[in-house]
Amino acid sequence: SGGNMTGVGTVALQLLGASKSEEAQGGCRTIEEVRLNLYRKVLKAPDTWASVAASATYGWYYDTQAMFNAGGKPWKRWAKIFQPVLIKAQDPAGYWETAGGHGMGPTLPGRILSTCWSILQLEVFYRYLPTFNIGNVAKNAGGEIANIDDEGAGVIILE
Repeated sequence: SGGNMTGVGTVALQLLGASKSEEAQGGCRTIEEVRLNLYRKVLKAPDTWASVAASATYGWYYDTQAMFNAGGKPWKRWAKIFQPVLIKAQDPAGYWETAGGHGMGPTLPGRILSTCWSILQLEVFYRYLPTFNIGNVAKNAGGEIANIDDEGAGVIILE
């Protein structure tokens, strides 16, 4: 739908090995076509950061992770917009502040939460591999993959 949960669902599909599914691909398209427009809005009018980010910051974190997992040109287009917006939106004192929403806002707890979501986006390179390879995880854990659907999603069975 283009709401805050689009990235969450897309990342879940990617982690389950279904990144090539129509649903995951559609999620990435929606993130790029709808969710990225929120960042574009702030890029054009930086004074809108607090109000736009109030309802988008939580979802942007997952959108960023989904686009990083997707890689390639979609990731490059996403990164080209979100990084400068976040850098410009940072308060000189080091935090990010929104107008509210999802526990965020112009309070100490709100600043902490919005700062965490913002930093996690900027650190996506350091926290995740570009693709989640459940086969390697199973191998390293001493188990095997049991497919649970036609898309290749699976669970790890430890022996």
